[in-house]
Amino acid sequence: MATIRPFVALRPQEVYIDKMLALKASSCNGRSNGGIAGMLDNRLPENKELTNAHISANLKKMILAGDFYQEEHPCIFIYEITQGTHVQTGVWAVTDLDDFENGHIKTHEATVDSNSVGLINYRNEVGLEGGPLLMTYRPSRAISSILNQLKRAEANSVYYANKVFHRIWTVYDLKTIRQLSLYFAELQHVYLADGHHRLMAAVKYRNIARETLAEQANFNFISSFYLSSDQLRIKESYRVIIPAEEICVDQVFRALKKIFSVTRSQRNEPVRPQQEREFGLFMEGKWYRMVYKLHDRTGLPDACLLQQKVFEPLFKIENTETDPQVTSVGGAGALTEIQHMLAENPVAIAFTLAVINADQLMEIAQRGIKLPPKSTWVEPKIPFGLLLRKL
Repeated sequence: MATIRPFVALRPQEVYIDKMLALKASSCNGRSNGGIAGMLDNRLPENKELTNAHISANLKKMILAGDFYQEEHPCIFIYEITQGTHVQTGVWAVTDLDDFENGHIKTHEATVDSNSVGLINYRNEVGLEGGPLLMTYRPSRAISSILNQLKRAEANSVYYANKVFHRIWTVYDLKTIRQLSLYFAELQHVYLADGHHRLMAAVKYRNIARETLAEQANFNFISSFYLSSDQLRIKESYRVIIPAEEICVDQVFRALKKIFSVTRSQRNEPVRPQQEREFGLFMEGKWYRMVYKLHDRTGLPDACLLQQKVFEPLFKIENTETDPQVTSVGGAGALTEIQHMLAENPVAIAFTLAVINADQLMEIAQRGIKLPPKSTWVEPKIPFGLLLRKL
């Protein structure tokens, strides 16, 4: 089930949205804090580090100046992204954090506790929630039907940038909100596609707030965008390693050939695996295709297999998110980006993996398997600032 509720949205004026949408995030990140800083640091003196106190003060000034305005009533929003012929339409609401603690929200990515600290401090010191969680669910005819009905009306807001349309329908009607909430409550499970650190930070912050502040309902919810799994787009997510120490290439190859069939790529073309247990390897200017050849009883996803069989034993990388040797690169331009990185770093080593689909992602989450951090690149990457929520 999913317990969703309307919320009172804080919205920037059009000029800020146009500026925000014109920016393109690097495929190496996509974190919302960069967008937050970009929107709220325009009065920051040079050579000064951006702090939560500065962001908070600037936010208050911008609200007083009318740069942001607040909806009059709690609403649920229908948000649609159109890129070429591809359309993604979902529901933007807030989710009860109890759903996660009660096991109704399934996650697929391992997280590092220390990486939630900054987000917890941000929630506490700025009191703003921006980028929503990206949630997915198995297709629901009832939800699709009500979304199609709502979309018959003209969208309240339409934005266009970088060949992408962004449309928002504001749902005020209480009867419609109740009906949508009921349909989501009937779902057996929902799955967190993107935003694992944001979810963990929200849960921890709520627990802290319960101990130090009076109970407030705002702490019990988190902004979320729900998209049916048949509309989810999962793109390439590759790894580039720049070893901290000099490695013996022959030794690495001997180790790899014990568990993989390793063959040179024809014409030295980059390898983009298309099936499970197949990987691409770039080392010393050459591309190789690797196929796992051992009997596989575990059924582990490729990202876990690569972590256990290659990264940990050969490069001493225990966590791909915190180890400075590793850079994760994702999205449609991932291959181009890693080729630039490889050209600039002669000792760099790259690994490419086959892209998993939405059904595989949900199955991984259902089984309780935790992929290494940043093993997937899931779209849409919702631009920060379209709809904000004050805590």
